[in-house]
Amino acid sequence: MNVGSNWFNSLTESLLSHRRYIPAGLTLGIGTSLSLAASALVWHSENQRMQVQFHQQADRLNLTLQQSINNNLEILYSLQAFYSASTEVTKQDFKQFVGPTLSRKGAIHSLNWILRVPAAQKAAYEAAIRAEGFPAFQIYERTPDKKQVKAKVRSEYFPIAYREALEEDPKVIGFDVASSPDRSWALKKSVSTGKIAASGRIRLVSNDRPGLQVFLPVPRGTTSLDNSVNGRQNLRGVIAGLFQITSMVDFSLESLNLDSINFFLYDNSATGKERFLVRYDSQAKQLIDNPKLSKPELTNLRGKICQNPSACTRLFNVADRQWMLLVVPGKGYSGLRIHQGSLAICAIGLLITGSLTIYLLMSLERTAKVEQQVYDRTIQLKERTAELETALKNLQETQFQLIQTEKMSSLGQLVAGVAHEINNPVNFISGNLIHTGEYTQNLLELVEIYQQQYPNPTPEVQAKLQEIDLEFITEDLPNILKSMNFGAERIRQIVVSLRNFSRLGEAEMKSVDIHQGIDSTLMILDNRLKPKADFPGIQLIKEYGNLPLVECWAGQLNQVFMNVLINAIDVLSEAQNQKMLLGKSSSNLAFLPTIRIRTELKSSNCVCVRIADNGTGMTENVKKRLFEPFFTTKPVGKNTGLGLAIGYQIVDKHQGCLRCISAPGEGTEFCIEVPIRQQSEQSVPKVLPAVGVSWN
Repeated sequence: MNVGSNWFNSLTESLLSHRRYIPAGLTLGIGTSLSLAASALVWHSENQRMQVQFHQQADRLNLTLQQSINNNLEILYSLQAFYSASTEVTKQDFKQFVGPTLSRKGAIHSLNWILRVPAAQKAAYEAAIRAEGFPAFQIYERTPDKKQVKAKVRSEYFPIAYREALEEDPKVIGFDVASSPDRSWALKKSVSTGKIAASGRIRLVSNDRPGLQVFLPVPRGTTSLDNSVNGRQNLRGVIAGLFQITSMVDFSLESLNLDSINFFLYDNSATGKERFLVRYDSQAKQLIDNPKLSKPELTNLRGKICQNPSACTRLFNVADRQWMLLVVPGKGYSGLRIHQGSLAICAIGLLITGSLTIYLLMSLERTAKVEQQVYDRTIQLKERTAELETALKNLQETQFQLIQTEKMSSLGQLVAGVAHEINNPVNFISGNLIHTGEYTQNLLELVEIYQQQYPNPTPEVQAKLQEIDLEFITEDLPNILKSMNFGAERIRQIVVSLRNFSRLGEAEMKSVDIHQGIDSTLMILDNRLKPKADFPGIQLIKEYGNLPLVECWAGQLNQVFMNVLINAIDVLSEAQNQKMLLGKSSSNLAFLPTIRIRTELKSSNCVCVRIADNGTGMTENVKKRLFEPFFTTKPVGKNTGLGLAIGYQIVDKHQGCLRCISAPGEGTEFCIEVPIRQQSEQSVPKVLPAVGVSWN
């Protein structure tokens, strides 16, 4: 007991004698601990950042590969459109169309035009080709050792008729693609389904490199293909694109930095060794298409990045096949180099801790005061910053609400004022017209009684009767009163339509009659639909279906109808002007501007309004930009280009869709689809009803 008590007393005395070093000791211990903890956190953050960076690189690589492949396949669709638009395409036409593309896209090995030749027409087809200057022509196939032999007897043949490639090979003409086992399946699938189809990995005959052949059928005219006998007879031909896989991938890698990742490309639609397509080695910076190197070593799946294999794989479609991209980290994702930040923080932390410890030993009290001042000032700045941020947010919200309220209030007052000011005199006129009609009828009856009682008036009365033409007045005056009554009723209908169109007082969704909104919009635009001196007017065809009430913001939906109808009226007016200019030299041209409005119930919770015109239509380039803000094809100053953009936003806000169907020379149709009942509660509309509406 005495020994223990003496040791404790000695330790207490030692601590008391060195108590001035306790803050420095605590600073040293805490600083060291914080430095190590911060270094550990940064180490973990660097690991996470490394994973995020890796997956971002993988996503960019996947997106770039898919875009590159789609760009190469786009030539097939362009060629299909070229055939569909042409009644006959010669070999020279084919060469001129695909020639520039071959020079730009190095991944395209060749482009071919393949015909379907039934067995019964094989001899006639071969004879026709021989008559064109190819005496030895015949439909042939290749043996396994690549020798050309006469095609075997089949029910149908698919010989190559035209071929364009960077390296000419006239011997390919006449090759029956259906005779190739690795291509026939994709060809027959494309012909049967009428859709694009791709083969698995094949070997190119010219350089024995891995390739891919894609088939796209072309029907005759607008006939759709199917797998029936008639469907195959309607086949005009098949476009076949032959691509070298390594070139297709290599072109997409030019804009990417792949120093730290490797990747493997597989065809999931294939089986076994045929799945492998190509791999990229970041150290050698080259693509390798050797199937023996198709499976990555497990040591390449470093750390936690690819601990779950699905995290390092990306899937995308190539025609009708599914390709898989397997991305694995390279050497750039290993070693201490990626943790330089955490090591630096640890070193700096320890250095600062040591410096602070030395400084505390020299002037502990002064340092404590400075730290307290800095701490207090930091708290004040944070509180002040939070107050300023809150004030700025409140100010912005208030400003936005004031602008919205002022716009809505101004438009509401305008419509209400116009309706009120028009309604008062109209009601006055309508009410007085009833009494005016009665008084006029009484006066005419009184004149008639006078004429019966006094058939021989005095010469002065008889002269006045002839001067004013009493008989004409008796017949015309009731008609004038009827016309005035009709005009007053017309004004009242316009005011009602204006109110129904705007519906400014409705801040929430209500169930409304879509047909009433369309009719109100047409009433406002009635002046632009009527015939004029230089315009025959627009024929309006309404095909209304049996629709239920639709839950919507009626004012905004009416704005969509207004914008679409104004666009159609402008197009038809311009088309009529063009027809009138052409009519000077071609008097037999007849054009009747027509707008057709059709409504239908597409499903139990969706209605569709179709507004179509028989104008000039629009090109694909115009359709792509149709809903962009400020995009317009009209002259400067005539249109803002906001109508359809705002209409698209309004329909999207209603959880619907606005689509345009158009082609040059075939008119334009807008399809407005909105749900009958909204799926969730919507807030007050963000798009103001008055924006973008033209009242010309």
